[in-house]
Amino acid sequence: MRVRKPIVALASLCGALFACGALSVVPSVAAVEDPGAGYIEICKTLAAGPAGSPQYQGTFTYTISDGRASIPNVNVSAIEGGPQVCTAPIAVPSGTATVTEVAAPWFSVGSVTATQGDPGTVTQSGTNPYQARLTVNPAPSAGNQSLTTTVQYTNDPVTGVVEVCKQAATNSPSLTGTYAFNVTSEEAGITVLNPVDGQYDLPWSTTASATISGSGLGCSGPITVPAGSIQTVEPGTTYVTAITASSNGANELTGVVTQADLNDGTANERVLAGTTTNQTIVTYTDALSTVKLCKEWSGDSVPATSFPFALTSSGAAGPTAVTGAVSLSPGNCQIVGAVRAGTQVNITEGIVAGTKVGSITVSPTSNSQGASPIVAGSLSLPNRTVSVIAGAGETDVYFTDEVADPGTLKICVAPTTNPAAGSIPFTVNGTQTVDVNLSSTAVQCTLDTMSTFPFDSSVTIAGGALPAGDAYTGTPSVVPASVEVLEGAPPTPTATNQTSLTASTASSATVLMSEGIVNEVTFTVDPPAPATSPPVTVNSNGAVVTVTSTGTPAGPSSGTPAATPTGTPGGTSTVTPTVTSLTIKTRLAVERLVAGSHGSRHVALKVVSAGRFAIVRLTMRERIMHNGHALIKTVHKTVTVLTNRTISITVSANVIKVSAKLA
Repeated sequence: MRVRKPIVALASLCGALFACGALSVVPSVAAVEDPGAGYIEICKTLAAGPAGSPQYQGTFTYTISDGRASIPNVNVSAIEGGPQVCTAPIAVPSGTATVTEVAAPWFSVGSVTATQGDPGTVTQSGTNPYQARLTVNPAPSAGNQSLTTTVQYTNDPVTGVVEVCKQAATNSPSLTGTYAFNVTSEEAGITVLNPVDGQYDLPWSTTASATISGSGLGCSGPITVPAGSIQTVEPGTTYVTAITASSNGANELTGVVTQADLNDGTANERVLAGTTTNQTIVTYTDALSTVKLCKEWSGDSVPATSFPFALTSSGAAGPTAVTGAVSLSPGNCQIVGAVRAGTQVNITEGIVAGTKVGSITVSPTSNSQGASPIVAGSLSLPNRTVSVIAGAGETDVYFTDEVADPGTLKICVAPTTNPAAGSIPFTVNGTQTVDVNLSSTAVQCTLDTMSTFPFDSSVTIAGGALPAGDAYTGTPSVVPASVEVLEGAPPTPTATNQTSLTASTASSATVLMSEGIVNEVTFTVDPPAPATSPPVTVNSNGAVVTVTSTGTPAGPSSGTPAATPTGTPGGTSTVTPTVTSLTIKTRLAVERLVAGSHGSRHVALKVVSAGRFAIVRLTMRERIMHNGHALIKTVHKTVTVLTNRTISITVSANVIKVSAKLA
């Protein structure tokens, strides 16, 4: 009895025994008779393709048969222009075997030969160039592959030419611009190198572009591709109304272009082997997209006012311009642009006091590619804005407004250094008066209980007359710093991109009102800050020195005065100042030292100022004796004086020089 048992295909020896550029795969084989088995081997060389075309790897499929059994789907992969690749020896029944390569449009057979010195023979079919007949010698012993018959296939890449064209639809004569396309081979046996994983597992593809100008039609120019099936795609947000493909008048679409295909900008075509004389021309027809803006109102009382809108746009040329400013009353719409599909349109509603945007919606909710037309992160109800991508047909944007709650006003005065009794009157919008008390210890506020103010309305507060010696200082502050609107459930104050304080002086502020909350405006009232004065020194070349004797001299002091008074004791004389005044017209006068009646000295000090008091820093130099030596010691003292009065300050009798400046 003869037993048939399966012979398992050997794994590829690529990279071990053979020079090759890709792995060859041999599937499990059908059962064959044993004994009497022999071995065959298939080798593949793929010649280089046209210069500049992406290099690819081709996978070739073979069937081996002996008239009784067959081995299908024997695959060999070789790189275009790369080294020869061979399968491992394949066990088959001895005698005669037929090897047939599965044909494809992207390659042809250049030659089928045997290896020199091979013990078997290889004969190419005279009727089928993809087929060869082999003699298979029995193996000398089980597993002995020394008499393997090798068949060598050399294949040539076959290419064709495609052009991708773009034209404007008849209803969109102003459509222009440059359009990009992807062209991909749909032939299963062709792959290119994936730089990520280092494997040939990506489809062969290239890109094309076509520009529409005044003629209304633009083409990419010839593109060489592997002959056979291809797919063309216009990526992105598109408005494709038709796709055709032809070669010398013959239809080369491989299927019906459906609406879904138009939505995706996708079509499958056939490219014949050849040159530009029989190239396939793929034509995409696009139309302009329109963007419509609509104003809606939520609530019973519909305002008669118009709502202003500002619009901008961006995108690839062809065209993208929209109306820059639109004013719409509730219940009305306006076409704001006829633009190339994919154009981004940015829309912001202006301020209408007392109202807010309750919702922003876009129709359709998804474009022809299935994506939302709303740019991610752009929709903001507090800021009344949205950005949309114009898709196929018409894109409609709806702004729905509603009544906003009014806000209230609180006016505050920060603690003052020198408060006067009483209050400060503030005028609101030029008519209403709100009084705020003065205090040196705490912020004083008055809530305006007489009025409320529409959301986002502008309110001006002006400070009234102040007590003598006080002044408004700094910049008023507003809480909240940004305009807030009530959003969500429960309503929660939400900051907008508007600044609450829109204009100000030290004594006035113009603010935008937040919705439904207290808007607090704080002013600062204080004496003006004194400017820093230069030191005023008591000596003959000092600045602004008034000399006054304060009593009968008791005799010589223990130190020598820095200079001799220029007047008679008991009288007054003045040294010409070198520093005339401070920036706020405050001047400091320090009296020259004279000996006191009890061994002390007195400094007469006067500060001329509009304020009620001043803080003065004195720097005094004392002469002291130590171990028979005279030493100079510097002493600092800070005093508070009433302005516009001359005061007397007692200092040590050893002081020989004094300088003073405002602290």
